[in-house]
Amino acid sequence: MVVSDQHTETADAGEGVGPTPGAGVAQDGSLALGGGVVADDGVRPAPVVGQPDASTRTPALELRKVSKRFGVAWAVRDVSFCIYPGEAMALLGDNGAGKSTVVKMISGALSPTSGELYVTGKKVRFSSSQAARRAGIATVYQDLGLVPTMSVWRNFFLGAELRTKGRLDVRRMRWEAEESLKEIGLRNLRSVDQNVMRMSGGEQQALSIGRAVHFEQKVLLLDEPTAALSVKETEKVFEYIGRAKARGVAVLVIMHNTAQALRCAEKVVVMRHGRVISERRVEGDTSALMEAVNGDISGVGESLQ
Repeated sequence: MVVSDQHTETADAGEGVGPTPGAGVAQDGSLALGGGVVADDGVRPAPVVGQPDASTRTPALELRKVSKRFGVAWAVRDVSFCIYPGEAMALLGDNGAGKSTVVKMISGALSPTSGELYVTGKKVRFSSSQAARRAGIATVYQDLGLVPTMSVWRNFFLGAELRTKGRLDVRRMRWEAEESLKEIGLRNLRSVDQNVMRMSGGEQQALSIGRAVHFEQKVLLLDEPTAALSVKETEKVFEYIGRAKARGVAVLVIMHNTAQALRCAEKVVVMRHGRVISERRVEGDTSALMEAVNGDISGVGESLQ
């Protein structure tokens, strides 16, 4: 896959894509949470059902041989992968595999030592996390970045408040927050005026995901979104991810649980010792695929692609 090198965009203050208040509401619909073929034989993976062939599309996010060194130690070496609009990819690996470092480079918290990042075909180099957000990358860490003592609607528009004639447009923010959360699948919320601390873990994930979709972010990074959630709430998070994909958002999910990764992603990428060990598509009976992915994570039957 080739992405033009002609456009180089340095995302710093004042540049990039800003939030778009009042984004249109899409028709309700859900997507299957898996799809694709195992591509260990070098054959181009089949496109996700309902999506154009990958060869005719531009990735929402692409990494090319991205590396990060701290002193003399390499935390990440030559990581390459891409995610297309409306697709979810799970990044798997044990602690210390390099997943967090990759996420921090994508989100602007760290700068790569070498390699290239592309967002919708444009080469970017972020100077900060704010620059990454302006370029269309939303990151939801395990702590969710929410203020528990503030209302749902205030958290939804935190840092992107709407104003009319210089004054906060509370009515519009309350309405847009409520409608956006309903669209992402959070329909049983008592009130957008309630404090976030009264929401369940799954509802708080919905708030973070819904906020990214509302502001038309191109890429959504989710760090362990199902950690400490019940089975029922985990299923709801999968639904929220599916709805984000239906809006054309590319989703990168960082996980430890292989079974959950195969439920919510079209492909899985495994990292070990700072390198990508394998990239596999997901489809059909996943029992053999799960065994192969777990082997990649642990190093049993290792085979570098």
